[in-house]
Amino acid sequence: MTKKLLQGSFMLTQEDLQKHIVSMTMFHDLLARAVLEDKEACEHILRILTGIKTLVIKKNKTQHVISKLTSHSIIMDVLAEDANNKLYEIEIQKADGNIAHEKRMLYYASTIINEYFFKGDQTYDSVPELHIFYISKTDIWKLGKTCYPILKYLGDTATPYNDGLHMCYINAEVNDNSDIAQLMQYFKTAKADDCSQGKLSQCITNLKTTKEGLATMDNFSKQIYDAGINDGRKEGKAEGLAEGKAKGILEATIRFIKSTMFNDNCSVDQAMEKLHIPAEDRQYFKDYLAKEI
Repeated sequence: MTKKLLQGSFMLTQEDLQKHIVSMTMFHDLLARAVLEDKEACEHILRILTGIKTLVIKKNKTQHVISKLTSHSIIMDVLAEDANNKLYEIEIQKADGNIAHEKRMLYYASTIINEYFFKGDQTYDSVPELHIFYISKTDIWKLGKTCYPILKYLGDTATPYNDGLHMCYINAEVNDNSDIAQLMQYFKTAKADDCSQGKLSQCITNLKTTKEGLATMDNFSKQIYDAGINDGRKEGKAEGLAEGKAKGILEATIRFIKSTMFNDNCSVDQAMEKLHIPAEDRQYFKDYLAKEI
C-alpha cells in the first residue's frame, strides 16, 4: 500500500471538494478551520458564547500549536485575544469516544496559561484571564442542558471564587431556545442559505458558494493534507523519506475518512464513497480503521 500511496494521492478533486463542502457543518475540521480564521465570524461566535455583545477580537489564531518538550503538545481550534488581553479558546470536539473531557480541558487550560505566563513579566499578575468553550455535538454529561458552565464558590457559601479561569461545556444536542442553543443548531447544519447568524452566516455562505470561498476551502484542505505529509516526513528520517511520505499520505487520508464519518453520520464505506477512494484500496482502510476502534 505504501508504494501505491507514493504513486498518487486521495486528495479530493476541485469538483469533488465543491460537492462535499455543501454538506459540511461546523463539526467538520475543514469548515470549522476556515470559519474560525475569519475574525468577524469568530467574533460573532464569541459574542454569543460570552453574552458580551460589544466584545472585540484583537487577534485570532486557528490550529494554534503549543509545543512541549517534555509533555504532550496541544493543537487548538482557535485561540483569540480581545482588546482587554483576555484569552478565549474554542475547542470543537469532533468525536465523543472514550475521552476524559474534563482532564483534557484542564490540560489545555494549564498549557495555555503557562505559555502566556512566560511571555509576560512572569509575575502572578501576568497570568491571563482565560475562557474555554468546549463544544460537542452530543450532550456528553447527559443532564439535558445546552450549557454547563463550571461555577466555583468559596466553601459552602454563595461567594464566587474567581481565579480568572472560566470553562464551559456546550452541546448541540439539547435545544433550550437560548441564543447559544440557536447557534449550536446552526453549527449542526451550516446551510449556505441560512442567514440567521449574521457575520458567521455571511462567512459560511461565502465559503460554500463563491469562487473565492471555494479557493479558500481548497487551500485549507491542502494544508490539512500537507500536515499529514510533513508528519510522515519527520518519521521518514528514521524509516526512509519515501516510506515517511507514504505514511503521511495515509494519515491524511484516514483523517478525511474519520471526519466524514462523524460529520455526515455515515459508515466507513459511505465515507470512502463520498471521498472517491478507489474501490481496490477501500478494504485496506477499513482494516486500518478497525484496529483503532
